[in-house]
Amino acid sequence: MNIYDFRKFIFLNSQYCTYYIDKKTTVLAGILRSNGYKFAVKLPDEKINEINKVYRKFTTILNSIVACELLLYVYLFIFPYFTNLMQMPYFITILTLAAIPLIMLYLTYIVINTLYENYLTRYVGSFQTVKFNPNIYNIEPEAYKKYCETPRKSIYIVALLIIAFCYYLLTPMFIEALIANKKFTFGLKCANLYSKIIPINPEIYEQKAIAKFNLKDYKGAVKDFELANKYSLSNVFDNEILDTKIYYLPYEDMMKTFEKALTVQKDKISTGVIKAKKADYLMKHKKYSEALKIYDELISIHKRGEEIGFSLENAYFNRGKAKQILNINGANSDIAIAKRMCPTCNFEN
Repeated sequence: MNIYDFRKFIFLNSQYCTYYIDKKTTVLAGILRSNGYKFAVKLPDEKINEINKVYRKFTTILNSIVACELLLYVYLFIFPYFTNLMQMPYFITILTLAAIPLIMLYLTYIVINTLYENYLTRYVGSFQTVKFNPNIYNIEPEAYKKYCETPRKSIYIVALLIIAFCYYLLTPMFIEALIANKKFTFGLKCANLYSKIIPINPEIYEQKAIAKFNLKDYKGAVKDFELANKYSLSNVFDNEILDTKIYYLPYEDMMKTFEKALTVQKDKISTGVIKAKKADYLMKHKKYSEALKIYDELISIHKRGEEIGFSLENAYFNRGKAKQILNINGANSDIAIAKRMCPTCNFEN
């Protein structure tokens, strides 16, 4: 197949190919491209031109309805029930996501095609329903010439899709750069807009949470970290949630939060991290005896050779400070160990 025939092949499969001549009779394309309508005679050019105008109107209506249906499907079904869908078995999820729009679109095509058939019956007359099967040898030269001269609407659609894809892909990177440069207010505005358009991206909720945290909206930051957990289908931001609650929860409520987190957590490394946070929190509230017990436990975990996720040097330093305040032996030794482990650390801060 040469390049000219290939271009004709593209024309045959486009909505610009609306008719062809078969044995001196006209076969018109249906909205459903597999359907053709064969008339007993060859229709005059004037009538075909009028039919083509109506055909384009019907296809425009169809494309508009399909676009609206897809948007409604995404915003009223996929986004609200995203987490439920992702927790279903893989096969059922794929079947659900595919079946609903396919049925919806097929029914739309049927309705629009039926309306178009009624128009042809009224405007032209009776016809025989056949398979619409043009080839590069029976296409009408004038129709093909007009196709070659007509600007491609598909170019604009492709350009729009590229813009949408770039917005989806590049906006989180732009927001991340804003936050890295401490432009938290503007970064938050951009993230809020993005999350309204695409409300299931966990990365955006993480960025919103960081921005709100730096703007001292701690409760808002926790809500966004929770949404980031929800849409990532994980508990990856649990530590950030715990750290942020420290800034606004009363002491008793925070202690209950620590206990709940320790009860839920099954991983030993993560448990150690939570205990370290709890000990630091107790130190902040001058509960030195309670904090000291936890630091002893954390350091003993390391001495047993178990893997840890908390800062060992911080545990040594804070244990030393607790011993110093409580006038217990070994304070200077612990502080010295911490400073040897991290000579550049400013433990006082």
